[in-house]
Amino acid sequence: MHLANGEKGLRKMTDKTYGEKPHSDSRHGSKPLQMFTEISLLMDGEIPKGAIPVTSTRPPSNQHWGELARYILYEEVFDEESRKFASPQYPSISFRYFDRFCSILHKDLRVLQSNATTSEQLMKEIAKFVRSEDDLTGPEDLEKLELALSAPRWHPQVNRPQDLHLHPRLSLTGPGRRLSLVSRNENAMEWTNKNLSECLPKTAEACSAMIGHLPYLTRHLYLLIRLTSDPAPKLRGVVEVDIGIRFVFLALTPKIDEEGAMYQIGRCFATMLNESKFLSVIRQSQKLADIYKAALVFRREIIAISGGYSEVLNRHGGIDVPPSYDNEVEFERADLVFEDVLDAALNNEMTSSNLSLQKESQVHCSSRSFKRLCPPFRELVEGFKALAFRMPSDYIDAFTKNKVITMLSSIPFIYFVVFAPSVTFGTLMFNEVNESYNISLNIFSAGVFTILYSLFAGQPLGSIGISGPSFFLETVIGLFAAQAGVDYWAYRFLTGLYMTAFGIILISMNLSSMVLYARRSLEEIFSAFISLFLILKSTFSMFRAVPLEIYQPNNSTSVDELQKALNSSQTGSRAAIQLFLALCMLVFSLLINKLKRSHLFRRTFRYWIGAFNVPLGIVFVTALNYIFFSTYPTTKLGVPPAVEADPNTWFVLVDFSKMDTLNRSPALVHGTAVVIGFFFCLLIFTEIALNSVTALKPKAKKPSPFVMDHVLTVVIFPLMSCILGWPFVSGVPVRTIANTMALIIVDPHPPPGKPAEIISLVEQRVSVLIVGVLVTLSVYLGDILHLVPVAALYGMFLYLGLIGLRGLDSVNTLTALLTRRKHWGRWEFLTDLPKPQLAVIVSINFGELAILVVFIILAEFTDINYVTLATPLVLIGSGLVREFLLPKWQWLAPTLAKYDKRCLPAHPKKTETENKSEASLPDKNDRLSSVETLIF
Repeated sequence: MHLANGEKGLRKMTDKTYGEKPHSDSRHGSKPLQMFTEISLLMDGEIPKGAIPVTSTRPPSNQHWGELARYILYEEVFDEESRKFASPQYPSISFRYFDRFCSILHKDLRVLQSNATTSEQLMKEIAKFVRSEDDLTGPEDLEKLELALSAPRWHPQVNRPQDLHLHPRLSLTGPGRRLSLVSRNENAMEWTNKNLSECLPKTAEACSAMIGHLPYLTRHLYLLIRLTSDPAPKLRGVVEVDIGIRFVFLALTPKIDEEGAMYQIGRCFATMLNESKFLSVIRQSQKLADIYKAALVFRREIIAISGGYSEVLNRHGGIDVPPSYDNEVEFERADLVFEDVLDAALNNEMTSSNLSLQKESQVHCSSRSFKRLCPPFRELVEGFKALAFRMPSDYIDAFTKNKVITMLSSIPFIYFVVFAPSVTFGTLMFNEVNESYNISLNIFSAGVFTILYSLFAGQPLGSIGISGPSFFLETVIGLFAAQAGVDYWAYRFLTGLYMTAFGIILISMNLSSMVLYARRSLEEIFSAFISLFLILKSTFSMFRAVPLEIYQPNNSTSVDELQKALNSSQTGSRAAIQLFLALCMLVFSLLINKLKRSHLFRRTFRYWIGAFNVPLGIVFVTALNYIFFSTYPTTKLGVPPAVEADPNTWFVLVDFSKMDTLNRSPALVHGTAVVIGFFFCLLIFTEIALNSVTALKPKAKKPSPFVMDHVLTVVIFPLMSCILGWPFVSGVPVRTIANTMALIIVDPHPPPGKPAEIISLVEQRVSVLIVGVLVTLSVYLGDILHLVPVAALYGMFLYLGLIGLRGLDSVNTLTALLTRRKHWGRWEFLTDLPKPQLAVIVSINFGELAILVVFIILAEFTDINYVTLATPLVLIGSGLVREFLLPKWQWLAPTLAKYDKRCLPAHPKKTETENKSEASLPDKNDRLSSVETLIF
């Protein structure tokens, strides 16, 4: 340890209390919390209102024990000025007190075993023990000591019976903490802090550290009482939480000026109890020497901070917990990565600065790799078995007591996730592909596909629908049909048949599980492509409506020229209004998103206001349009009223009599149809694989056979689409994460200083099934939809695109590279990664993304939009480059192994330990991904 100025601030960096993710029970994701510790000071004077008598026979005294600090995950100190607990902090202790505490453990500590089950019994045993050790000045002091030890307990967040109510807003974990409810056990008359008790696992135990000044002691008293009862007894009022007490630690002094030192000694003991090895020794050892040795082991692992850096300490003598720990639940990467990893792997990954030690298992192509291809359809057979295994529970779980409310409340949320894109892409399909793709057809088909997917998918929480890449390929089909001079629907039917055939081939080759090798970089490239498509498509569509110039009539008496000038002016006005309304939609949605992520209002209100972000924005823009621009000819959604809804327009059945047009150039027609079908099938196969992976991340437990999702999306749905004239659909990971986030269950009682965690995911089919039915019936909402301006949908596209780009690792890394290294604290996942290697990785990622962006631009402004057929090749190629080529670059490989991990364990059939060591590791920061961002 480095010594400076003769004294050091000290904090212990352990896997529980500091740097790493805190341990907890099943509610919190990993190992259970072991100990709740409370420090109380013996105070003289008036007993405060709400003090709890710990015995029923002792007469009242003018002393009481007041709670000064408590320790769950972090240290919380009671602030006398604000009369509440300060925000959680890392405890920092002067080294002289820690050294003194070690000396106490070596020479002065005494241990008492007690089987007391009540506070009164315990205090009597302690007093008799102290008397037997000749620590009292006289025999008459025995009663004084018993009175002092049995004095009432005052806990700032525990009230008297007549004052039972919600406290004023007390800061347990900083902004946004729920009010602490104090409750009484009417049978045992035990007063506890109920919400704080809920933060603790059932196996947790408590320790009460009692410090203070007693003038009738002959020397300092350091006594550890170990209660041997099993389970640990609940002693009324001794601690504020409703759990059993395992230890009582006394640090009492006859000298008034040593009272502060006793407090620091108590802090040392409370801090060390959070370390598992020391706690284990305290529990089990019968020798004082073992306790002292455990303290020395603890001391070898401490981190010392020079007293010259006292500015890192707050006014309570601790180190502030980073803001990322002090927020309420954030549905970002930190909550969505797998948490079932080994502690050793986590420590090696996050703390090691020697990148040369980072090894990554590489994938190699060999003859054994091709054995997965045989026998054909092996994965399909296994997928049917897995689906049959999980199917009953998917319906039963939806109606279990703890999950039915979450399931029902998610329905309106998921409804808009599915419904809004069907309207938006329906407008684009109608305007740019074929006029038969009316909005009603898109809504109806989206509902039917959602119903079928919820019934038979391997991962029913996935979201499917028309996406940006599939929209481009729909335009490619139209382009080739026009160039070949054949009927569009006949050519599309032929393409769909080839797509289905290629889908059957891919499934027969057992390629569905290849998604296990997908990396975060592949997810990000695809997600960024979708986001940029939304931004560029809406921008191009709006600015294309802006006239190049406003026509000025040369002859003011010519009616034709005046009419031409009027039309030009109206076109410009319409385009300007459209841009303004789209901007309003964007700003409104961003503000709602900002509100949802803030600490304003209650969490429930912010959740629901965020859930209805997009529909609220549409209502807002529609109201603006009718208030200020009601006389302007703004473009509205072309949805017929309910009374005019025609089911015949919801289908475009293939006219097989027009199949003869395909015989004009059979080689060209069938050749192009094969190419489009192959690339379209490959694209959907890749999209649905990433889509299914995304749905697995938030605590999914049930088997998820990817092959069943592929059967639906590359075989059954394409066949339905080409026959019924419905749009081709694929997986949409950005919407899938919104679906899953609506079905998570969050820990309602997180420990102070720790954000609420996702504790489970309601894996069921009922909510998505109901949503599919509601979307299908939405074809009769024409009376409402025809009032909505198209500009609102363009604004929604801009919003979704910007939100999708917000949290990409590559974007965060690029931002970090443009700043000085000392400002990298907000991107902790970049800790210890060298700048040059990061710059190369980011350049490669953005280079691959740039190719896809070029495809978008070429498809928008040229006649060679068929280049978008290469989209799946770019995605697959980027994955192959990452998997096989880049790891061979020795200069880059160590950084790449730490920066770009797998989305899922690569070998699910290995042992549990091997799986955990290869799982994606949780980051210590709010590392985001557009695939893992809550959009609505």
